[in-house]
Amino acid sequence: MTAAVRPGAPVAGPARGAVRLGTQPMSGLGPDVEVPSYDVASLRPGIVHLGTGAFHRAHQAVYLHDLAQSGVSDRWGVVGSSLRSHTTVRRLARQDGLYSVTEVGRESRSVRVVGVLRDQVDAVADPAALVRRMADPQTQVVTLTITAPAYAAAVPTPPGIPAPSPVDAFDLVVDALARRRRAGRGPFTVMSCDNLPDNGRAARACVLAVAEARDPRLAAWVERHVTFPSTMVDRITPPSDAEHGAWLRRRHGLIDAAPVVCESFRQWVVEDSFCAERPPLDAVGVQMVADARPFVAMKTSLLNASHVALGFLGGRAGHGTTADAMRDQVLAATVSRMMRLEVTPLLAHVPGVDLDAYVADLLGRFANQALADPLERLRGRGSVRVLNYLAPPLRRAVHAGAPRAVLTDTLAAWIDQLDRDAEAPEVATDPAASTLVPLARGAAHDVRPFLVAAGLGDLAAVPAFVASVQRRLTTGEDQARAAAS
Repeated sequence: MTAAVRPGAPVAGPARGAVRLGTQPMSGLGPDVEVPSYDVASLRPGIVHLGTGAFHRAHQAVYLHDLAQSGVSDRWGVVGSSLRSHTTVRRLARQDGLYSVTEVGRESRSVRVVGVLRDQVDAVADPAALVRRMADPQTQVVTLTITAPAYAAAVPTPPGIPAPSPVDAFDLVVDALARRRRAGRGPFTVMSCDNLPDNGRAARACVLAVAEARDPRLAAWVERHVTFPSTMVDRITPPSDAEHGAWLRRRHGLIDAAPVVCESFRQWVVEDSFCAERPPLDAVGVQMVADARPFVAMKTSLLNASHVALGFLGGRAGHGTTADAMRDQVLAATVSRMMRLEVTPLLAHVPGVDLDAYVADLLGRFANQALADPLERLRGRGSVRVLNYLAPPLRRAVHAGAPRAVLTDTLAAWIDQLDRDAEAPEVATDPAASTLVPLARGAAHDVRPFLVAAGLGDLAAVPAFVASVQRRLTTGEDQARAAAS
């Protein structure tokens, strides 16, 4: 995989005198690494987070770190957990929850050590321990980054996509809420930070479905007392790798088993709807709003849909990363055209946002040559990404009779990728591959069965749209035959 950051030549081994997080005083780090000014050990955890992956550690945890760093409050530490793997939480536990965040701008790179993860729960090994932490009266908010398929009860999902976790997040949340109800305690706020349209509504639907199946009285209590604010989260966070770890050792004398790399830009929009104590997030730049949906539609339809386009159109052109793809002037212009002419005109008003400036900023972020986001990552879970990010602006354009050429090309490129996956099923990365790949093989002759199976049945009923996809697929098939002859 292409390195997420390009810090320079690798080194052979750890630097002399390097500081291993969690085992040595952070005073051994140089002045160019920001370390917590707050007493990490005394920070009280008011938040339990489900899914302590790279994005949470680069985004929400950094805001909470800023909250502690500013001295506004020491009550918003985090209990982190993983529902899929032991690896990250165990690495973090060995480092006392400390980890580094490298923020990469176009001409700068900064490193900070974040200390808000005050405990780690391995929910794969001990889900009951996670329930106990959520049921603890100190917990005011439970936040989630568990990926879109985990919301299958509330969010349209192509067939054949399993939930990504061996532990069901919503079962555990309901367990904890039931314990608090039995103990006569108030509930906690449930806040989804996943990239979904109206993620609060989706989380609410999933929690209520589980609660109703157990006890209608519990479901009624949840409906009456628990709030589920929707959010919009934004920070490009490619995977870290061994090269980055080597750079941290060489440049900063820092040994970190769980480092995070991200862009310098970040944004968090949260609906101000909390049933328990609310962290003062607005003190560190979080936008508290009455309705997050316009912000979510803007971000998913522009940033995430463009990532889908870069992933499939850039991959088809032979590029490996977003930075590589944006150096291709034709492809960069294509993505710009999609955002400016096909998506932006059909978005609802977003309070306080200049959409033209937002698009210009996105194009600059994608082109950041120091932050090379692998296109392979952006193609992963293609059926989920297409349904959640590409389909909404495509639907708006189709039903409005508006321009949609690039959106349609991206859809066709995804179908073509699935067709190619049939030749190498061992490298297929789409969770619905077993259902969709056989249909993709025949899509150049009739794409409608594929569209229906992919959750796009409404578009399959629009003859003009079907014909436009068919033309693109037929052209692609003819080009493949010509290249093989």
